[in-house]
Amino acid sequence: MKISLFLFCLGFPFLLWGQDDQIVRAEGRSQVEFPDSKSRQQVEKEAEERAVIDALEQAFGRAVIQGNSTYLKNMSTGQKVETTTTFNMIANTMVKGEVIEVVKKHFSEIPGSKEIDGKKTVIRDLACDVTIRARAIAESAVEFDAYPLGCTDPKCKTTDFKNNDPLYLYFKTPVSGYLTIFLDDGTTSQRLLPYASMAGKMEDGVPVEADQLYIFFSSVPGLAPIPGNYTVDEYVMTSESIQDQNRLFVIFSKTPIPKPGMDKTTAGTTLTEQEQKTGWTLPRALLSEDFQKWLIKNRTHNRDIHVKTVDITITR
Repeated sequence: MKISLFLFCLGFPFLLWGQDDQIVRAEGRSQVEFPDSKSRQQVEKEAEERAVIDALEQAFGRAVIQGNSTYLKNMSTGQKVETTTTFNMIANTMVKGEVIEVVKKHFSEIPGSKEIDGKKTVIRDLACDVTIRARAIAESAVEFDAYPLGCTDPKCKTTDFKNNDPLYLYFKTPVSGYLTIFLDDGTTSQRLLPYASMAGKMEDGVPVEADQLYIFFSSVPGLAPIPGNYTVDEYVMTSESIQDQNRLFVIFSKTPIPKPGMDKTTAGTTLTEQEQKTGWTLPRALLSEDFQKWLIKNRTHNRDIHVKTVDITITR
């Protein structure tokens, strides 16, 4: 089965791991509404959480999702650096650090007013100032090998493709685990592996064995010895402009990763009439930002997930 992929946006192979375990001192502040419907304990908890988030962002940067990438924004300079690192989650907010100790906290009520239905109404807020000791979240990499190929020979390593070239992927890991692969054009993320016909537990990651060489996306027997009944999806690279770019996300974990919600068609992924007549189909997909949120959420709860990104170019 031929599956046509439309490719649109990238740069260079990129893999970033966490910083060291240096403990830093950081200060943060928040101000939240203190309605009569909430107890002081409830509001203090909310205010403290937000103040801690502010302190961690001041120390380690703010997570920003844009298209198919996640960045850490320096709160002092405004500079953004792309990252694939692990995040912590506090009050539904992604942060790059973890709190070692809350050194000091102080609450203060702030009176005020706002207009409700044309009438001036007295309100109050609760401010929280905190000082914390914290460290950046660090992680160690599983040194797996993964790179795109222009043919089924491991020597055909390439990131430069021409229109209608086939895509294959080399993979080898020192430890057994589960593999998922997405291709992202900056707008849409398409799942290349597991294959479309893989069902059940296989949808949450393809099992791979330690020290076994795999060549994916080829129907030649034995290149990727994955047990089970399924059809191998083969991919053909096509370009809609003079030169398009995409990013491969190779996601490895020692445990299965629950798959994200996906559609058969997503904005930016369409087939021409001729391609439809030829019998080509498209992989299931989701929007790039939804893919990033899914990946970050899973990495937050599973520190054993490792990601390698590879940027590829397709020339007409």
